[in-house]
Amino acid sequence: MRGAPALIDASFVSSSATITQVAEAFALPETAVRFTLSAGLVPDLFDSTVAGLAAAIPPALGVASPSAPARVAPGVDPQQLVPQQVGDPSALASLTGLSLLQQLSLLQRDSLTEFVSTHPETVQALIDAPPAARDVQLWWTALGIDERSDLMTSAPSLVGNLEGVPLSLRYTANRSYLSSSIAELSADTSGGRSEALDASTRLSMLKKVTEALTAPPGAPTRSLLSLDATGAGTAAIVIGDLGTADYVSILVPGMFYTVDGQMAAWTAAAQGLYDEQASWIGELGLGDATVATVAWIGYETPSLVNFTSLDLAYAGSKALATTVNGLHELRGADQPYLALVAHSYGSTAAMMALTDYGIGIDSISIIGSPGSAAQRASDLGVPGDNVYVGEADWDQIKDSAFFGSDPGSTSFGAHHFRVSGGVDPLTGAELAGSTGHDEYLMAGSESLRNLALIALGQGRLATSDGGGGLSKGATAFHY
Repeated sequence: MRGAPALIDASFVSSSATITQVAEAFALPETAVRFTLSAGLVPDLFDSTVAGLAAAIPPALGVASPSAPARVAPGVDPQQLVPQQVGDPSALASLTGLSLLQQLSLLQRDSLTEFVSTHPETVQALIDAPPAARDVQLWWTALGIDERSDLMTSAPSLVGNLEGVPLSLRYTANRSYLSSSIAELSADTSGGRSEALDASTRLSMLKKVTEALTAPPGAPTRSLLSLDATGAGTAAIVIGDLGTADYVSILVPGMFYTVDGQMAAWTAAAQGLYDEQASWIGELGLGDATVATVAWIGYETPSLVNFTSLDLAYAGSKALATTVNGLHELRGADQPYLALVAHSYGSTAAMMALTDYGIGIDSISIIGSPGSAAQRASDLGVPGDNVYVGEADWDQIKDSAFFGSDPGSTSFGAHHFRVSGGVDPLTGAELAGSTGHDEYLMAGSESLRNLALIALGQGRLATSDGGGGLSKGATAFHY
């Protein structure tokens, strides 16, 4: 039931629990608990209702009174908390973050649908600057079935792009948004020339996503992790089970990669890496280990008119950090081995995500990089020195150091892996060489072999020319 107060059960909170633990257990702002304790209400804390506790908190904190109980979103700053439903839904347009999410979940379905339709810019701003994954997870958990259903039906594009919402629901929401948007754009003949062109561009983009979601025979089902059809568009497609995989690889693209132009090709590259990893799991006897790869075009990549700027790299680093932190929150105590495979301008953005946001990953493979603000591989904070670089001979971008230090230089200190081709020292298979800037993920190549092994935590088995060395105790294969 909407707005119904929940009873506090003291059985799962010990008397020695910290303030933060109490706040999280009862889905209350920590500030509210602190005030309650300082006001001498400890004896009543564990057998009162949320509404009763809220009555003891000053109105300045913005917590609902017993006469107007409301759902309380955990993790939100009390100064931003808006616990009572706003009388005029249009007033929600001035809210952001968790305050806006909470208010949207309080609306009846018809009002929610109308707000999403009439205030697309407000919803888009929330997608562009979402709350932290943990806050979203706690907020979503506190919702009832009806509220979740209303949001899935009326705001699928929002639900599908929120880190912290369960994966299966995000996949469903994004598929729903994809199909309904294609239907609407295909049927819409209104508007002028400019509107028609915009609709045609968006329709083409969405159809390319649909194409990319079609898996080849025998391959795992592909899932739509995120989708934003506004502007240049962003999307991420998962191959495998992101919620349970032992090894997860996120492919980060460089310049000229767009959802409309390269979503299908980038997903095919992710499929190729998935297949190579699955093959090596059997070859190395890794038992029933599983993998998942993510074809991530989660930021606007540069074109010829803006490739010299780092603005898009900064935006990409933030978006990538949001995705990685969301995965960590999703997996909880069951964290996968997480690898980044970052190409070209995407490697610059990925290294920014490591230095600026401190995202937690287990390895990064840098291919065709135009440079990094980090001076040394150790500056990236990747555990075990698991920073690897691959450079093709005819790649004109590598060694450019256009955006700072050259990750392929000896002074940077990354491990180098071979991409020139030859014979696999473990299987005896012939491996193709990668020569150009866009050939690192080519099927049957030495580069793809090494990228797969690194992403499986087996970087010691990567073939090397000795340019940057391998990890301690590794074997360098020469042929």
